[in-house]
Amino acid sequence: MRWLRGEIPDSSFERLRTAIQTSSLKTRLMLGLIPPVVIIMMFTGYVTYLISRQSIGNAIQRTSQLQTVAVRNEIEGYLERCRQDIAHLAQENITPQVMHRFIAKQRTSGGIEYLEVAYIAQKSADHLVYIAKDDRIVQIPADSIKPSPLSYYEQLKQVGFGQVWLSPILEMDFPFPEPNNPNQRLIRKVIQMATPCCVEGDAPGYLMVSVDIRDLRNILSLYNSSQSPIWAYQRTAEERYFYLFDTDGWILFQSDSVERPLSEPSTHLARSGYTGTLGRQGLEFAFRPDSIYDDYWKMVADVRDGRQDVVSLTAYQPNAYGRSYYLAYAPVRFKTSIESAPHVIAGVAYLDISRLTLAAGYKHVDTMFYITVATALVVGALIYVLGGILTRPILKLAEAVTELPQHAGLTPIELPYYGREITVLQKSINALIATLTSQLEEIRQKDKTIRSANLKEQAFLDQVIAEPASDGSVDHVPSIVGQGSRIEKFKSEILKAAQVGVDVLIIGETGTGKQLAAEAVHRLSARSEKPFISINCGALDENLLLDTLFGHVRGAFTEAKNDRKGAFLEADQGTLFLDEIQVASARVQQAMLRAIAVRKIKPLGSDRETDVDVRLIVASNIDLREAIQRGQFREDLYFRLKVITIHTLPLREQKENIPVLARHFLNFQERLAGRTGMGLSKGALSKLMRYDWPGNVRELQNCITRAVVMAERPVIQAEDIPLDVGDWDADSGSASLPAVVDPAKPEKPAIDLNHRQRKAWATILAQGRITRSQYQEIIGGNMPTRTAIYDLQDLVNKGALKKTGKGPATHYVLSERPEPGQS
Repeated sequence: MRWLRGEIPDSSFERLRTAIQTSSLKTRLMLGLIPPVVIIMMFTGYVTYLISRQSIGNAIQRTSQLQTVAVRNEIEGYLERCRQDIAHLAQENITPQVMHRFIAKQRTSGGIEYLEVAYIAQKSADHLVYIAKDDRIVQIPADSIKPSPLSYYEQLKQVGFGQVWLSPILEMDFPFPEPNNPNQRLIRKVIQMATPCCVEGDAPGYLMVSVDIRDLRNILSLYNSSQSPIWAYQRTAEERYFYLFDTDGWILFQSDSVERPLSEPSTHLARSGYTGTLGRQGLEFAFRPDSIYDDYWKMVADVRDGRQDVVSLTAYQPNAYGRSYYLAYAPVRFKTSIESAPHVIAGVAYLDISRLTLAAGYKHVDTMFYITVATALVVGALIYVLGGILTRPILKLAEAVTELPQHAGLTPIELPYYGREITVLQKSINALIATLTSQLEEIRQKDKTIRSANLKEQAFLDQVIAEPASDGSVDHVPSIVGQGSRIEKFKSEILKAAQVGVDVLIIGETGTGKQLAAEAVHRLSARSEKPFISINCGALDENLLLDTLFGHVRGAFTEAKNDRKGAFLEADQGTLFLDEIQVASARVQQAMLRAIAVRKIKPLGSDRETDVDVRLIVASNIDLREAIQRGQFREDLYFRLKVITIHTLPLREQKENIPVLARHFLNFQERLAGRTGMGLSKGALSKLMRYDWPGNVRELQNCITRAVVMAERPVIQAEDIPLDVGDWDADSGSASLPAVVDPAKPEKPAIDLNHRQRKAWATILAQGRITRSQYQEIIGGNMPTRTAIYDLQDLVNKGALKKTGKGPATHYVLSERPEPGQS
């Protein structure tokens, strides 16, 4: 009832005003901006497309017509010069000298190179015929030409003085004797011109010249090439061509490559797409299309009537693919005399194929894109202005958008305002932010892909390695591969140690070349011709090591059926190398101390000491002073051994030599594996350089060996080298790698392990292998040999390890890891 009385509650007015406010912005933006912008863009795009298409089509047609008219003019000029030449010659008193001079002058002065110049007498047989080829001009009998020029008498009788008769294209057979080929004949397709002339003392006759139609064909070829006199710009590689046709509709010949002026005329391109008659008498390549091709016969009719035009054939091409086809044609006229009007004798056609319309379409798309961007900016500006005027929330939203670049990342906008317009705008902007974020991430991924592809390229190690300047000196320690002052110092220490006969102590981590250093000291010493015996103390238990070092006599123990010299006696006068000396037991150390002190040994089971002259080189992968402090090594033995100390270099302290070593091992493995062309990618080399190499050079060698054997491509990629170098990505200079077991956080195996096995498991996973002595070293605490062998054999029985080798060479390698739940 209150509504009927016109009484509207205040709350209703508020709701009505709110409805108007929520719909007014949308209405104004939708009706005031978006429809006009869309209509303008569609109309502008359509109109500009039509205009550009029409203009480009007109330009191409005019260019094609210009080409055709230019060729027509050139052909007409050529024929007119021929007419003038024969007319001028006819005014002279025709003699053999005059005719020979005429044809020679034309060839030497850059004029038309006539194939034949002939005088045909009417009342006598005093015919004169000259044939020219290259630099030779030969006079031949008139009756030796096929067809005979005398057969033209009836046609030439109709030609008056001052007029020139033009023949159709004929096939002529001329004799052209040469010293080495007296029976040679020339068969040419020619056009002949003839005119009456007078010879002193004789009745009037006829003067005749012949030109090779290849000269006319070469005019077409010239104007269809970049050497054309009217050539202006480089065009695309579509097949364009000219062809000449007569008023009966026969296609006579087409243009060819300008580089082949002597090729035989043909019509293969001009007749493509047509069916009809191929070949006529004397012109086997002439072609006449069937009458069903209306466009062609309209062109013939237009030319016959003296009209020129250009037509579009694009609609008739089933495989146009964005190309435009235009056929331009023009009549070719000839004047029989200087006073007569020219008449049409043939037509020249030009098929022009262009992609310009397609290229313009792409340009049109670009233009519309810029228009769209500009329009979007204008619309954005209008929205910004209207929003600032109409509603404060929109202004706040704009401020929030403006502040987006000041933040580290693009985060969605959340404003404490409500309303339909602000909600829609806020959602749209957040969608744009999400799109931009996605695109930025896509760009980053593409950049990462590009860098990753770069890392897959081969690293040319010869360019990476800075070869030192050669001073002509000989490398006495070639087995030590590397460059730099540290390597040179290391080699110098080896040379110095080799020059004296004292014992040597080599300290260095596993895989740093202690064995190579010992062999180099022996090889360079005065004992090089004597034995070099190498013993790995870590691979033998106490009794076996004592027996290996000092030997035994027959009957010393149950299995001693023969005497054994032992390493000291075998190395007599030479060098004995003892590796991993730190694992020798106290009993072994005591025996070694006496042997070193007095240079005498007593084999097991013998009461007699034997003198030995042995140079001792011992090696350790730990600091023996620390072992002395732990009570694991005798101090007096240490000082006996420590006469000359050589420290090998860990690979992590000479990473500049990683490319040198990698190249050395690659070359070695190529020869060993029978492969060639192996190399490292940039990513693989970067990965090698970033790794700390706990196994040093030996680990690097094994890594390269494994990569060469397992790689399926000549270039070893980063993924072919399984090293634990952390999580890389392309931004840090290396391709992403799959996770590798971290020794600090070893993967928990699915098998049951005791506390000693769990302690060594991380090292086993990292190295992929282990020996009994290494296992004892990891566990520590003077672990008995039998316990170590028991633990390792237990892992073999559980399928975690595989035992390989025999005796001192025994070691244990990882087998395929058991699946979870296996034991």
